[in-house]
Amino acid sequence: MKALWSLFWQILRFDRGPEEAPNSPMLLLGLIALDYLLSLLSQGLSKGQAHWDYVIIIPLIALTVELASLQLLTAYKSVRYRYTQTATVIIGCDIILTLISLPLSLAAMSMPDRSPLLPAFGILQMVLLGWGLGFRAFVYHRTINIGLIQANMLALALYLLALTFMVQAFPELLAQAQAAAAASQR
Repeated sequence: MKALWSLFWQILRFDRGPEEAPNSPMLLLGLIALDYLLSLLSQGLSKGQAHWDYVIIIPLIALTVELASLQLLTAYKSVRYRYTQTATVIIGCDIILTLISLPLSLAAMSMPDRSPLLPAFGILQMVLLGWGLGFRAFVYHRTINIGLIQANMLALALYLLALTFMVQAFPELLAQAQAAAAASQR
C-alpha cells in the first residue's frame, strides 16, 4: 500500500505517469469509496449540519463528472484500456490533495471572521486547486495523448462543468457565493 501512495505522490510531483498505476477495478472501487468518504468529511466539516443534502450530493456530482468524462475521453481517443489506471491515479491523487487541504480548512474555520490570516488560507486553497487542475492536465496529457495546453484547458473545462452541475442542483450556492464576495469587499 505504501508503494501505491508513493506512486500517487510521485505523479502529483509530475515524476511518474498514470501508465505506471495498477490496472485493478477493485482498487479503483476502494479508492472511489475512500475519496467519497473523505469528501463527505471535508464537506461536512465546512458546511456544518445545516446542509447535509449539499454534503452528500456535491461529492457525487464531482465524482460522476470526473469519471464519466474520463470514460468518454478514453473511448473517443480509442484508449479505453487506460481508463482504470487513469481513474485510479486521478482518484488516488485527489485523496492526497484532500488530506493536504483538510488541515488548512479546519484551521481557517477555527479563526475569527476578520482574521488577517484568512486571505493566506484562501491563497493556499487556490494553490491546491491549481495543483489539482495541473496534475489532472498532466494525467490527461499522458493518457489520451493531447498537448499540455489542451490538457490544461480540458482539466479546467471539466472542473467548470462539475461546478455548473453543482449550481444547477443547488442554485442557492451561487447566491451565497455572490453574497460572501460582496461582504468581503466591504
